Amino acid sequence: MQEKLGLESIPLFAQLSPSQRDLIGPALERRAYLAGEDIFVQGSTADGMIIIVSGEALLFRTDADGSQTPLATIMAGQSINQEALFAEAIQAATMRAAQPVTVLKLTRAAFTRLLEEHPDLGGAFAVSGGREQAPISPQFAEQREDEEILLQTHRHWWSFLRRAWLPLLLMLLMWIGAFLLEIQILSLALLGLSLVLPGMSLIYFYLEWRNDSVIVTDQRIIRISRTILALYRQITQVGLESVHEINFEFPSYDPFARLFRYGKVIVKTAGAQGNLELDFMPNPEQFQKLIIEDREYFENRQAQRHHKIVRAELQRWMARETDDPSIAASSVHSDEPPKPVRGTNGYLSSRIEMSNGDIVYRKHMSVWAQHTFIPILIILVSLASLALSAMLISPDLRIVTMPIAFVALLVGCLAYYWMDWDWRNDLYIISDDTITLVHKRPFFLQSLRDQILVERIDNVESVTRGIFAALMKYGDVRMSLVGADEPKMFQRVSNPQEIQQEISRRQHNKAERRAKYDAMQQRQILGEYLDTVNSGSAPLNSAAAVGLIPSAVSIDGEQLVPEDGAIRPANNPDRNRPARLPRKILPASTGVSAARPAIKNPESSRRPQRFRSDSPDQN
Repeated sequence: MQEKLGLESIPLFAQLSPSQRDLIGPALERRAYLAGEDIFVQGSTADGMIIIVSGEALLFRTDADGSQTPLATIMAGQSINQEALFAEAIQAATMRAAQPVTVLKLTRAAFTRLLEEHPDLGGAFAVSGGREQAPISPQFAEQREDEEILLQTHRHWWSFLRRAWLPLLLMLLMWIGAFLLEIQILSLALLGLSLVLPGMSLIYFYLEWRNDSVIVTDQRIIRISRTILALYRQITQVGLESVHEINFEFPSYDPFARLFRYGKVIVKTAGAQGNLELDFMPNPEQFQKLIIEDREYFENRQAQRHHKIVRAELQRWMARETDDPSIAASSVHSDEPPKPVRGTNGYLSSRIEMSNGDIVYRKHMSVWAQHTFIPILIILVSLASLALSAMLISPDLRIVTMPIAFVALLVGCLAYYWMDWDWRNDLYIISDDTITLVHKRPFFLQSLRDQILVERIDNVESVTRGIFAALMKYGDVRMSLVGADEPKMFQRVSNPQEIQQEISRRQHNKAERRAKYDAMQQRQILGEYLDTVNSGSAPLNSAAAVGLIPSAVSIDGEQLVPEDGAIRPANNPDRNRPARLPRKILPASTGVSAARPAIKNPESSRRPQRFRSDSPDQN
């Protein structure tokens, strides 16, 4: 069927393979119109894309005064309204058959079903097929549902070999020695020893190399560093919105850097504390190119998302609907103080969820145990002394021992109250908009409250070091701020990786709420402006004419902007379509990662396949 339809000549379907175009054919509806019959009418809802098979049709706009402005003549082989496949749209013009016309129509409902039944089509069109995709990388906690992995790599293989040469040399020498020895027992012992000492060293160096990894997604850059012997683990995350500059260099003191193509990559943010330095990165030029493309893609996607929200808000205004309930609910503040909803450890809770959605963290309970150990010991010894004094000591000595025991008990109780109160009132509070660090001391000796806006955070990293921290699952969380000289710290908190991900999630949600709020404000301004300008004319058509809501009038993917009767492509003809991901860096057959060329024309190439975590390593 595709040969007769000529789908390969339609720009939207040009990047599809023949088998994929075969899937499109059955979803097309064939319709016929007589001369003078309207195919669609200005102001109606556009529910799909139309392809002219035979005949001609006229496209014209009806102005407020009733006059008709001709826009274009649609010929056989041309398509119109492809934007209606990706978003709700309003017809900004009327198309009328100038002679008997046969069209093929692909409705948005049929297109959505195709994407759900054939996810590979969603990849070709750079949209989701509607099915939730499971996280594909277990290397960092909480990959977001809408997050795409572009690169997953380790340090260059030379960072392993430069440490492994000595054990390899020692193993070779021991094998030579075992071969030269005439005593068989000594020879076997030397062979076994060569496998134990140099062999274990090689395994350790290999695991150390494998433990360090870098993950680049379409939203952030993650570096994971681990040290086995020190039980050290550090996870650093930098959001793409915080990336201002990316540089790389080949170390001049290392002659192998240019030979094996590895170098140092520096990801710079607004604050110097938030910079991320990546050593021994393979193919640093391609890594830099990937980040730059990823940053551009992120900005384009944010702009398109904002444009879509503005259009949705404007449609709500035209329908005289109320504000988005989610935004309205977030702007309402209850006078009732927040109450604890759930804690983790009862009396010694180190994580408490509040009724207003905030999460309160305290330091790990091991800090409480460390600080209260001596006061509790004093209390126990004092109680034991009082009991022994009452039972064993003579009345003459009780006059001395009892007061001493009571004083010690009082001191122990005061010390316990001080230490417990101090631990209980050192709080880290994470809310939707702010992060608050509270440090208090009893009897009003100290009360510090440091509040940070979540949008000021450049990067977040979690650190776990030492055997006790690894066993008891506590560590530090470090936040680098824009314009700050020193980072802010959550010290010795439970599950630092979980807190890191919570902060990252709040940042992500804050950006989305901010975009919706800005769109609502623009909706209000634009609505008032259109009410004033139109002065009685239909606001729907006026809004579509100025491009504030999606106009479905486009020919072969070029949006028509009717202005003085001229036909002109808009600055962004595909603004209703989501932005494309940059090319991923995939493992090459030689084991050295290589980046594909950047996408110059998104319509002429397919979306790259997802990089799976179980694929061969990139070196």
